[in-house]
Amino acid sequence: MTRKKKRRMAGKTKFILKAIFQPWKHPELYEAYRTSGVGTLVFFLLAGLALAFSLTSLVQAACGHFPAVPVILPLGLENYFFWQALLLIPWVMASWLVASLAARGMLGLLAKNQVSFKTVLIWHGLSFSVFLFWLWLPHLLTAVLYLLGMSQKEWVDLLSSPGWFQTLYLVFLVLAVGSGWLALTASLVKRKWTRNLVSIMVASLSYLLWLVLVLVLLR
Repeated sequence: MTRKKKRRMAGKTKFILKAIFQPWKHPELYEAYRTSGVGTLVFFLLAGLALAFSLTSLVQAACGHFPAVPVILPLGLENYFFWQALLLIPWVMASWLVASLAARGMLGLLAKNQVSFKTVLIWHGLSFSVFLFWLWLPHLLTAVLYLLGMSQKEWVDLLSSPGWFQTLYLVFLVLAVGSGWLALTASLVKRKWTRNLVSIMVASLSYLLWLVLVLVLLR
């Protein structure tokens, strides 16, 4: 590998780490990588996280796991995780686009200055990547436990009983939802397209739309 390729790879790794672990700096990250294909980086970051979910879904499908909560889509429980793995990448990308379009529409009506759809799309993608990463960790833990021989009943009993396992799952869930929302809200507020209260409202509504769309499929 040439020195130039190594620098490029290091730059992409740095971008990913900052995007996930420093969500309050998304506007600064956007500006730093603005001339380095930031839109493409965000696209592949989201697609990569969706692929990670697909892989852990395939593990759960192979181990005979089925959703422990009610499903919305008309997919059989026995093969649900297989279909989830198959559909997740296009589903995530489409949900990202829909939520970003909704936010752009609201900002277009409420903002005093011209709103860049590219910026809205990238900031939504960054915040959604934070959500997906933290939500994927318990999904990965579940897949690992199944590979180690845990049964569906043992997993449900462990998750249902108060203790370290249930607490860890709740922490990851709260961290996923909370950090993603805070990242998006901070980005829109810092951009100052409109008043802070309006930016918070737009971020909250578009983020809620994203959650609804993604959680229709994700189990």
